[in-house]
Amino acid sequence: MNEQQTVQPGDLFGTGQIRLAELSVYNWGSFHGLHTALINAHGTLITGDNGAGKSTLIDGLMALLLPPSKASFNIAAAQGDRTDRTLMSYIRGNYGKLHDGNETASLLKRPGATASALRACYKGDDGCEIVLATLFWTTQATNAADSLKRLFIIGKRNVTLEEILHQFGEGDVRTLKQHVGEAQGLEWFATFTEYQEAFTRLLRMENRNAPALLSRALGLKKIDDLTGLIRDLVLEPSNVREHAALAVREFDDLVGIHHELSEARRQRDALARLPQISNALVEARLHLIALTRELVALPIYFAEQCHRLWSIRLADLEAKLALLTAHQGALDSRLLEANERVEILYHAYQSQGGERLEGLRRDVQQARQRFGDTQRNAVHYQETLRALGQADALGEDAFQQHRARAHAFVSDYPAQREASQNTFADAASQLATAREQARSLATHIAELKARPNSNIDPVYQMLRDELAGSLQLEATRLPFVGELLDVRAEHAPWRGAIERALGGLRTTLLVDVEHFRLVTRWLNSRHTGLHVRVQVVGQAGTAAPFKLDGYLRKLEWSAHPYRDWLKHHLARFDLHCLDNTQQLDDTPFSMTIQGLVHLDKGRFEKKDQQAIDNPRNWCLGFNNRARLQALEADEAELQAQMRTLNQQVAGARAAMDALAETNARWETIAATPWASVDVWSIQQRMETLAADLQVLEDPQSDLGQAKARWQASKDERDALHVEKTSTGNEIGGLRSQCSDAGRQLLNLSSIFQAGITDDVRDVLTQRIGSLPMASLDDAARLEREQRIALEKAKEKTTTSELTASNEASSIVATFKSQWPLISNDWVSGTEGLGEYLEYLSHLENEGLPELVERFRERLNRNATQSLAQIRQAIDAEREDIRDRIDTINNVLERTEFRQGSHLRLGSRSEIFDHVKLFNQQLSSVLARAGSDDHDARFQQLQELIATLQKATQPATSGTMESLRLLDSRYQLSFFAEEIDKSNGAIRDVLDSSSGKSGGEKESFAGTIVAASLAYVLTPDGCQQPVYCTVFLDEAFSNTAEAVSRRVLKVFKELRIHVNLITPYKNLNLARESARSLLIAERDPLNHESRLCEMTWEEIDQQQAQHQVAKAQADAAALGIETELTE
Repeated sequence: MNEQQTVQPGDLFGTGQIRLAELSVYNWGSFHGLHTALINAHGTLITGDNGAGKSTLIDGLMALLLPPSKASFNIAAAQGDRTDRTLMSYIRGNYGKLHDGNETASLLKRPGATASALRACYKGDDGCEIVLATLFWTTQATNAADSLKRLFIIGKRNVTLEEILHQFGEGDVRTLKQHVGEAQGLEWFATFTEYQEAFTRLLRMENRNAPALLSRALGLKKIDDLTGLIRDLVLEPSNVREHAALAVREFDDLVGIHHELSEARRQRDALARLPQISNALVEARLHLIALTRELVALPIYFAEQCHRLWSIRLADLEAKLALLTAHQGALDSRLLEANERVEILYHAYQSQGGERLEGLRRDVQQARQRFGDTQRNAVHYQETLRALGQADALGEDAFQQHRARAHAFVSDYPAQREASQNTFADAASQLATAREQARSLATHIAELKARPNSNIDPVYQMLRDELAGSLQLEATRLPFVGELLDVRAEHAPWRGAIERALGGLRTTLLVDVEHFRLVTRWLNSRHTGLHVRVQVVGQAGTAAPFKLDGYLRKLEWSAHPYRDWLKHHLARFDLHCLDNTQQLDDTPFSMTIQGLVHLDKGRFEKKDQQAIDNPRNWCLGFNNRARLQALEADEAELQAQMRTLNQQVAGARAAMDALAETNARWETIAATPWASVDVWSIQQRMETLAADLQVLEDPQSDLGQAKARWQASKDERDALHVEKTSTGNEIGGLRSQCSDAGRQLLNLSSIFQAGITDDVRDVLTQRIGSLPMASLDDAARLEREQRIALEKAKEKTTTSELTASNEASSIVATFKSQWPLISNDWVSGTEGLGEYLEYLSHLENEGLPELVERFRERLNRNATQSLAQIRQAIDAEREDIRDRIDTINNVLERTEFRQGSHLRLGSRSEIFDHVKLFNQQLSSVLARAGSDDHDARFQQLQELIATLQKATQPATSGTMESLRLLDSRYQLSFFAEEIDKSNGAIRDVLDSSSGKSGGEKESFAGTIVAASLAYVLTPDGCQQPVYCTVFLDEAFSNTAEAVSRRVLKVFKELRIHVNLITPYKNLNLARESARSLLIAERDPLNHESRLCEMTWEEIDQQQAQHQVAKAQADAAALGIETELTE
């Protein structure tokens, strides 16, 4: 049944084919010189020992068909994706490695300048010949790929390598190019891309995957990844990326229009408020003009109103003046009569004793005045006595005693004042001294805080800074000895003794040899005011010899470049540290913790000018915290002392002031006479005079009655006189008012003569109204209030005008700065508003509608056409992939995989989140194609185009993410199903040949590759491969002969020109598939390969002879004699 279904090749194909006829190599790998292999049209077996050069020969063919970046050599022996052969290793003839104990070097047949050449001659069924040739050469002894030069040649006639190499000579590529260019049927190419385009056209390799699949067929042992094989070597690359790139480019145009539209909208938005602001500006300016006219006319309006009222008032005043003048004349007559009567009655009173009464009345009045003065003096005198702590009795004896005490105190006051002033001066002096000490201490503390990393006195540090700055030296190169040392914490009780022992060494400035002359010259040229010590730093020797119990071992040393030298320098000053004087007395060069030092034998010293535990005088340490804490404690104590002294000064000043005040009071007591405070005597005289006056003034006496008549006439006369005076005042006031009214009218006439227009008068009348007489005196205030109101209104309007003007100017300036090309010639400021308003009108009525329409049209084109083409291309590619798989399956269905079965390829969709998201975005964009929300559509389209842009950029288009997005091949995975021919059941599903036996792997790989080659090599419109030569390297090494025959039968049925490469085995299988035999041999001494062409009869004869020789050898080993017969 299976045999009946097998289709003969003639039933499937009928188109002429192109087969490889000759393959030539020159200086290629182990093939040194020129070698040519003839390939039989019905198949050739290339065999030989391992390493003889079989794969090397066929790799030459692959080098002709594949670009250098994609060519893989010796695929059948490659480990995974790695291969040990490269184009340069073939050209150099690499035949091994040499290790000399340090490095490994390659052994090369051609290490220097060399040339290699390859040639493939193809023959068609119609008799045509096509030659592909490549020449490689290098002039340098290097393996760098960029040193290799290439020339590619295609011939539409047979051309040999001898001819090419002859023209090339010793590297004359120009002559070769000229020869090829002039020869008929030959053409040379400088790049592989041009060369590949030409030979794929001539050889009818329309599928770009054909060369790579031919190379893959060399390693037919297994298929590790069926999906990768189908995706990369069978299916043609996707062209969706070109559609996507086109969409990205078209979107760039849309972005330009969108930018133009956005700019127009921004321009419109920038000018949107300008019409409103312009109207407000015009309105404010008109209002300002009206208010200005009102302000100008306001004095005139008030002058008119006031002139009317003053005229009415003047008439009224003149009438009143006439009445008062007549009344004044009547009063003059009555007053004359009253004066005459007063004179008569006064003479009558004098004649009754009135003169004596007037004198007594004056004495009483004087006595009362004196009594008041004396009483006030006595009260003040008593208050002064009480303030002095004295009794306030007013007896004459007490007065004299107080007077004596006052003279005594005043006499002693100068001495008391001097003592009080001295007390105040002492307290003030102590306070001033304390303040100066506090200021100096605060300055010192501030200097220490500014230099926290040194315990050396700041004056020395400032000297060092001045020195370093003048000599341009780093301060770290001029350390003080004390800055490099500190007492270890566990030896802190010895701190004061160590400080004393080091003494002036602590403030010694260290200078290196290189700069000490500059330092000494600098110090010599100025007065420093300090005891300056400088020590030159030399080279450090061996380890410093410290005393085992010396104080130098109690120190911590700074990590400074001078540290080792300093240890040596200070070693000679080291002292033993002893616990008591008994040990000290017997030990020269030692000291106690209390600071007593034993120098050379019998000489002792103790520097007790300062307390040994006073950190204020310490200099050692990497910081000044201890000194700073002590000084801050001193500062706090000094502040408390100053507060006490302030209180003492205030007390002394108060005592001095109180003493002066007491002296002033005693001086008052001493200067007071007794008569000025003798209230009792003055009171007695006042009472006596008052009694005498009372007797004389009795009303019942004649004198009293005469006085009463005289007094009554005087009262009547005085009343008339007051009335006359009042009337005269009224007349004077009225005359003054009349005169003032006249002046007012004259002044007002000069004001309102300027006149105002009726419209302004009507506005002011409406605003102010007609003034009543009651408002005449307040006219100035009312005018001022109205002026203030108008000025406020004007100020407010001016502010509005200024605001509108500023806003308009700001809009104009902003627009001009952002779009200078448009507004460069327009007038700046509010003067140019017309041009901006005109431009805004143009934008709103013409520019924007046109841009919106252009944007909508281009958006629809991008969203519906370009993206629709991408969607159609993706769908078309998926459909094309299904068609191509179906085509391959049609081939596979007519072949046999295993007994009673065939293979069928299938595909499954792979789900990727970013692809799913992209498809959703694409569908959403296409679905909203008719929406009027253009901006939302643009934003959505922009996101989609950003994804496409990333997927089409050269830097990222090759990533798996990009490939899966736009290449339908990468959205599918492929598998093969083994189908039972009898019932169509699925026997097995294979994604690769993994998990299969060696034979099963090769069978699966062979069948899939054969079908794939048949598909890839068959041009559109043809029924069979045109280019049909395939080499199988080391194929079927693990396969049973029956299975291998079945696989080879597949190749034959598919009209593929199969050629086998294998070591000396499977010759029976090869005999059935190959008509000719090429044997590759290798000279192990010269490391060179050669080809030998033989017939199957010669092979059989050699094998027979080999078997006879082996049998004779075996018989001779057993002692058996043999004889050859015909």
